[in-house]
Amino acid sequence: MLIDDMERSGRWLFRYRNHLPLVLVPLILLALGQSGGIESTFGTATAMAWKSLCVAVVLAGFALRCLVVGYCPPGASGRNSQEHRAESLNRRGAYSVVRNPLYLANFLIITGEVSLVEVWWLTVIVVLGFWLYYERIIVAEESFLESGFGDHYRLWASATPVFMPDLRRWSAPTRSFSVKKVLANEVSTFAQIVVVITLIQLACDWVVWRQVARRDVVLIALSAVSLVAYVALRAVRKNTRWLSTSPDVTTADRRMPPMPEPALREE
Repeated sequence: MLIDDMERSGRWLFRYRNHLPLVLVPLILLALGQSGGIESTFGTATAMAWKSLCVAVVLAGFALRCLVVGYCPPGASGRNSQEHRAESLNRRGAYSVVRNPLYLANFLIITGEVSLVEVWWLTVIVVLGFWLYYERIIVAEESFLESGFGDHYRLWASATPVFMPDLRRWSAPTRSFSVKKVLANEVSTFAQIVVVITLIQLACDWVVWRQVARRDVVLIALSAVSLVAYVALRAVRKNTRWLSTSPDVTTADRRMPPMPEPALREE
């Protein structure tokens, strides 16, 4: 059956979902020769407004990731890449308005980044490719969660949109926001965002204008700072317990096989 094929491919794609940006590199390189269209057609002010909008979309995606990670209960929203794991069903916070807030956040980040190139067909291809890629991952994840949480999951999924948030359904988290969890998990995401934006901007300015602009120097400096912060926090996390969020499986690298009917934790 088609749904079975989608589940199988979804489980495979889940393991390599973090490598999706690498697939886009050839497309971005191809599109660079056509970049700068907004500035050359409508002027510098319009181009800067467009770039500001793209960065705002990226930051909105990053903020959503921080919101999800900071409030997530133990056993939910994991970073594991080898297999699906879930010790609890998270139905509050961002998960009360959309079933896949982290994937929505990733969509905003990657769409905002590639839109900086100012090539319409690149953005269209990325949006369509993202949907086809993650649609199968979501099908596999939902099958896994349904088998683990049964009617609890079906009831929540039947009322919660899969990808387009319904803000009217907002249910405040009962847990306090964990800054440590965000630092432990999302500093690397921020560093990746800054580096990608810097590389795209540098490439566009060099290919189109054959120069490195003043804003590029600022971006390079920001990239260096973000990478230093990532390395420092990684060292702190590895050598101290200051950023420890154990036993939260969002940062612990432990496996827990799915149970037929695990107890539901109301978070």
